[in-house]
Amino acid sequence: MKSPLNIVTVGCLLLAPPSCAQRITPVFGTLTDADKALETYTPEPEAPAVVIFDIGDAFFADTNEGGYNIRFTRTKRTKIFNRSAIEEEATVAIPYYEEPGKSERVVSIEANTYNLREGLTYKTSLDPKTVFEQQVNNRVKVKKFVFPDVKEGSIIEYKYVLETPFHFNLPDWEFQGNVPALYSEYTVRMIPFYEYTFVAQGITKFDYQHSEESTKKRKWGNVTEGVGLPLGGVTFGDMVHAYVMKNVPSFKDVPYISSREDYIMKVDFQLSKFYRPTGGSENIISTWPELCKGLLAHEHFGKYLSSSVRLGKKILEDQKVLSGELTEEKKAEQIVGYVRSNFSWNGNPGRYASKSAKEFVEQKSGNVTDINLFLVGMLKAAGLNAEPVMISTRPHGRILSDFPFEHYFNATIALVTGQRMFLMDATETRLAYDRLPVRCINEKGLVVNEKESRWVTLSASASSLDERQVTLKIDPDKAVAHVSGKITATEHEAVWYKEKFNNDSIRFRDYLQKEQNIEPVAVKFYNFDKPKIPYVMMFAGTVPLDKAGSKILVQPLLRLSLTENPLRQATRTFPVDFVYPQINKLQSTIFIPDGYRVESLPQHTSLDNEIAQVRLSFQLIENEVRVQADYTMKKAIYASSEYGKLKSTLQTVVIEFNVPVVLEKK
Repeated sequence: MKSPLNIVTVGCLLLAPPSCAQRITPVFGTLTDADKALETYTPEPEAPAVVIFDIGDAFFADTNEGGYNIRFTRTKRTKIFNRSAIEEEATVAIPYYEEPGKSERVVSIEANTYNLREGLTYKTSLDPKTVFEQQVNNRVKVKKFVFPDVKEGSIIEYKYVLETPFHFNLPDWEFQGNVPALYSEYTVRMIPFYEYTFVAQGITKFDYQHSEESTKKRKWGNVTEGVGLPLGGVTFGDMVHAYVMKNVPSFKDVPYISSREDYIMKVDFQLSKFYRPTGGSENIISTWPELCKGLLAHEHFGKYLSSSVRLGKKILEDQKVLSGELTEEKKAEQIVGYVRSNFSWNGNPGRYASKSAKEFVEQKSGNVTDINLFLVGMLKAAGLNAEPVMISTRPHGRILSDFPFEHYFNATIALVTGQRMFLMDATETRLAYDRLPVRCINEKGLVVNEKESRWVTLSASASSLDERQVTLKIDPDKAVAHVSGKITATEHEAVWYKEKFNNDSIRFRDYLQKEQNIEPVAVKFYNFDKPKIPYVMMFAGTVPLDKAGSKILVQPLLRLSLTENPLRQATRTFPVDFVYPQINKLQSTIFIPDGYRVESLPQHTSLDNEIAQVRLSFQLIENEVRVQADYTMKKAIYASSEYGKLKSTLQTVVIEFNVPVVLEKK
């Protein structure tokens, strides 16, 4: 289920009557008695903090050059109830964007911490010298600071002003965060030269919404004749649009969602039209085909790609990247292998290349678009029908294809069409050449082609397998089982294990000991650097058993199966997104020690519906108990309407797969 979206145009002509609610006008630096008395937030008594108010204001400020910068002011006050909120709420990061020749800037920062002791209020202000700066990537920096002297019961507030020359970058506003908010307000003061499209996500109705023309008049232009302006210039009043939400619940970051950005309550603005003061207008938002044409004409996209084709031809010839008679797929595989081996990803996203193709080849490192546009160029140079695909990664949020907003995108991947269509990302070295990493599996991507506009589905091309096999030899005197086991994983499950352990025996031993209750004595890995074949982890160790008198209880699958249901909510309004289809197989062989017999075996389980297939069986063959179990999730994404059945199915796995085998002394 998608979040509700309201889409309207915000500009000089929109007038809306005020809704019935009151706005507040808090004063920065002055606490109210209600602020001091606040001890909990009744609708969410477990909340570790509450936002008292969060107020944003965007204003088009005159510049000395006769234009406008957007001046954005944010003022926020929060009450800390619990120490668990301190780390997140007391650290503030203010990102800002820069391009060669012009940049956003943080004009000012103020912050205060208030502590109440014995009826008195003690105020500690932020030392400006403690504000520091970090470089996120070649275009984005952040100003960061930490509130001083924060503890349980503290009230913290900050106010900053950010100024931007980029009119496309009218700041968006998030009404919802990780803690609840008593009051959240955003005011945008438009001028008649810019029109924006406005998207409200997760909001069916504002508590207060009002638009009106300011009575204070402003002027653009001079009285000078002959410049195409009306005599006396252009006089106008700002169009003031206010949006308020009250008692906003915290966003519960539940498991298995695509991204919090897809579901939080927020408003998003995109510049759609520019009205020239001298007359006429220019559409900024047009169509997806026109956006593609613009990308292909851009120095850091289309021109970078053309240079990549030329450089790719030279590399293919000079370094003999391809050899012999090769199919299209073999050519693609060898070229992806070459790019992965010779160029490194710096970890940064990016809609555009961060440098020239020549610089990329020389420096051998770049952002995701540097790498994958160059990959497309090499594929084209080899005669393959390759095209770039613009995507939004999962943490960045989904693309709304009804609105051709360029800022939806933050990465590029490669598409090859021929005898078979497949997608590639050369930044991911742990997957086969024709697989996408998890971060890229996010609904759809835009094929950048000047002839037509089309979309491709971004999904896993194969199910991922997690297979676990163990043998248990029981030592009844010590009440332990000697375990030997093997975990075999393919596709994205293999990548998960590789990222978790990195072929590090210490990490794997720690996992066995703490999460599986196995005391390891030996571990071994296979195929870490071979993404096309299964990744294998082998181990041996001991595990304690429960003993009650003459009986021994053996968990046949140890803790290698699900031991807790990951779906804990009673109901759910979001889809359950597993990203990719999964197959889980478990096998166990229990050797019955001399002098013991099987008192009881758990019952068989067989379940097959539209949600999943679940099977569990036990066989007693001479002195062995053989267990076969598997559960296959039939979909990558389940609708919220399927949540109840999905939760029940997983609960069946948890219960049935963890029933012990009971051995009794003869």
